[in-house]
Amino acid sequence: MRKLLVAFFMLPLLVACMASKPTAMAPSAPAQKALPAPTDMSKAEANDNPFAAAASSINVSNLFEYLGRDDVFYIDLRDFGDYQKKHLRNFECVPFFAYIYDKAAHTDASKVQLYGGETKSPVPIYAESDDLLEVLIPKDKTVFLMCQSGGRVAMCMQILEARGWDMSKIYNVGGMGQYTASQYADYTVNAPEFGVNAAYTINDVTRN
Repeated sequence: MRKLLVAFFMLPLLVACMASKPTAMAPSAPAQKALPAPTDMSKAEANDNPFAAAASSINVSNLFEYLGRDDVFYIDLRDFGDYQKKHLRNFECVPFFAYIYDKAAHTDASKVQLYGGETKSPVPIYAESDDLLEVLIPKDKTVFLMCQSGGRVAMCMQILEARGWDMSKIYNVGGMGQYTASQYADYTVNAPEFGVNAAYTINDVTRN
């Protein structure tokens, strides 16, 4: 009986000791590498065209250091056919020439793109053009843009600048044709067997 009473009175003490025992802290996630400014001003190309792939601070030499982040939107501006055949994982396809820009779109009613004219002074085709562009490329987020060689990205960045995007958050990371090094093998979807026959339309909008 005495042993039972001792055990009974010791139980609260043991519980209190267990509750006050410090618990091991879970290891914190490693800090993400700070993003540089989109344009590397030390490069000669930066003065002539700050949006060019050759002037970018993030490119084939270091993009692998910035993949898989939850604070970056990754966008591939090629059409669905080229994208399906080969692309980097987690890059979303937003076809630039199919949906965003055609130089003749403001004079040719058969064109469905959001903007026509010159990329530095784009002409909105629809009343909803800017809103739809923001759906495709978020206006207040950090965005990594790529295409086949980086040229489409530079054109797209000119449009974004003209329409009020914060260009301190928009990066030209070059073109898929440049990402052949072994460090990108695990990030690459390479499926030339697949093809896409896409029809691009924009519906329920008001043409200007």
